[in-house]
Amino acid sequence: MEIPERLHELIEQLGQAIMRAMAEDPESRELAKKIQEEGFDVALMVEATVALHRRQPEVGEAPAEPGPDLPPPQNQEEDSWSDEDRAFLRRFKISMD
Repeated sequence: MEIPERLHELIEQLGQAIMRAMAEDPESRELAKKIQEEGFDVALMVEATVALHRRQPEVGEAPAEPGPDLPPPQNQEEDSWSDEDRAFLRRFKISMD
């Protein structure tokens, strides 16, 4: 599936926001400082997989029109999130609603 340019930009911004959040997190900074005090430099490389699932419209909401590059929405029962996916999103306070 080809991702529309606007969606690609939003995903890129999400990645940058996650990296900023981790860099500014006091606990992460403190742990990095402790590692440096042990005589090591710290480099953080994060690899993330972003899974996109088209949401089903809520009651009373008009269904979203599929874009030319996107397939039609799937049945929500077919969308399965693994426990690992859910735990990852919860860690960053990302709602799956």
